[in-house]
Amino acid sequence: MVKIKFLGNFREITGEKEKEMEYNGNLKDFLEILASNYDSKFKDALFDKERNIKDYMKILINGEDLKSKKFKECLLKDDDQVVIFQTIAGG
Repeated sequence: MVKIKFLGNFREITGEKEKEMEYNGNLKDFLEILASNYDSKFKDALFDKERNIKDYMKILINGEDLKSKKFKECLLKDDDQVVIFQTIAGG
């Protein structure tokens, strides 16, 4: 099982702190499947118009920031932990 933790606005959108799902495959497909479990607010918050992860999103896999890696190349397996949140910007 892959464990997902929702922080910030994703906790509000999903109404959940965390969730577990059976999954083995790449992160990009996992996020698409996960998004299909929620209303359009989830997809709109996570993906841009080209269905890429928005620049200001943070996805951690087992505590590692994957911002600089390609999401299609990151493979998830049992006991992985995914944390999803939006970075905060100020001015």
